[in-house]
Amino acid sequence: MDLQPAHFVTAFIIVFAIWEWFSGRARGARKSREDWQMAGLSAAGMVLIQRPLLLFGIAWIAGAITPQFHDSLAWLESEHFWVTLIGYIALEELLHGAGHWFAHSRRPKNTWLRRAQNLYKIGHRPHHLSGGNDGKGELSVTQTFVEHWTWWFIMPNYWFQFLALYLGLTEVFVIGTVFKGLWAAHNHVNWNYDLYLLNHRWAWVRNSMYGLCHLFTFPTQHHHHHARGKNSGSNLCNLLSIYDWLLFKTLVIERERPAIYGWRQSPEEEHSALHRYFHTDLSKLR
Repeated sequence: MDLQPAHFVTAFIIVFAIWEWFSGRARGARKSREDWQMAGLSAAGMVLIQRPLLLFGIAWIAGAITPQFHDSLAWLESEHFWVTLIGYIALEELLHGAGHWFAHSRRPKNTWLRRAQNLYKIGHRPHHLSGGNDGKGELSVTQTFVEHWTWWFIMPNYWFQFLALYLGLTEVFVIGTVFKGLWAAHNHVNWNYDLYLLNHRWAWVRNSMYGLCHLFTFPTQHHHHHARGKNSGSNLCNLLSIYDWLLFKTLVIERERPAIYGWRQSPEEEHSALHRYFHTDLSKLR
């Protein structure tokens, strides 16, 4: 069952990566050689190392400390499936948003919090590197799971996913993870269909879409999170923008595409996918 979410989301990413290429949305300076290499490197690391290691690590730790809780919540899934599924998605998204917010938030004064945040910043930085420093890069669906090798091990939502699986929420885990993964991938596709509705000539359509953007995250909202500028600290949630709106105060709704995508890169980042993926500045963790 654990392999099924990866299959669904991977198929979606492959289909839309092909669409982006043939439509011209991933050609030329929009997507650099290093972007393609990072997509392959991150996917391989996630499937072959990070995901299996975290899954078996959590199962081993939980089994050693609290073996009595294995499958203890299976009854909840059996008797209250839809409520459990909605709760799982809401909690997983909240934990993702919290970790993501921590990576983008202001520098803490506490020394240990500052060190922890530096690790989050190192882990998340590659996700915001698109194209080169010429400002011609654009977001692509293959950027969905592009992160530093540490990201999977420090984000609380991934621990939550596999803990839920250990507790017996197997179907909830599979369906919830597939749904969230597909929504996250769809927000990274190089399209902005939501702008048609946000700029519609009928006011009720514009207003309805504007209201929906306060509840759910749509592509243009996430595209602005990948912009170069002030909006890169906004729209931190992949699915439920209500957390951005009411909790993190990071909701931004724009009616046009970002002018420039991707953070500025060091020479090493611009020309080496291996540097983006593996480089860990330990001096920042002291």
